[in-house]
Amino acid sequence: MPPNPERRVQILDAAIGILADVGVGGLTHRQVDDRAGLPAGTTSNYFRTRQALLEATAQRTVDLHWHRVEALQAAVGSLTRDGVRALMTGMLSNPDEQMRRYTLARFELFMEGTRRPELQPFLKDLQAAAVKSATVIFEAAGLDPTAEQMEELSRLLNGYMFSKLTLPGADDPAGLVDRLLRAFFGPTV
Repeated sequence: MPPNPERRVQILDAAIGILADVGVGGLTHRQVDDRAGLPAGTTSNYFRTRQALLEATAQRTVDLHWHRVEALQAAVGSLTRDGVRALMTGMLSNPDEQMRRYTLARFELFMEGTRRPELQPFLKDLQAAAVKSATVIFEAAGLDPTAEQMEELSRLLNGYMFSKLTLPGADDPAGLVDRLLRAFFGPTV
């Protein structure tokens, strides 16, 4: 592998952008070179095959998600239960453009993982990071969620975000959050 880690990140971030904009079908070495503004052949010098490029892009996505978990842990102090409700509602209601694009790329990888089992270890890492994010939020509010509750909640929220991104329309994230919190933690949440 060529020794320039900054160039590698540049390539992988361009690949994530392609996944968000045109999907996995548009992820080619040439498209990544063009998107990153690099000379033709640069991406293939770093990642010889499309599979290697896909796997490295999946790993970069995992790394970025774990960075978000670390940032969340550092930013979230003590939360009230209403604070959990407000934080979750905000995350579902108005994801910023970067988060929207990242989420689209992540869903592209999950879909591709149904056809390429070699991507499954990366996708399991992505899911683990999502579960950890949810756990950090709930523990900050003094709740003691089980691992099963957080796994289920994460899957439900992934499904909600998938629908929100692919079938825009009227939705009620605040109502959804209230119903999920009551279902998982009882009427006191």
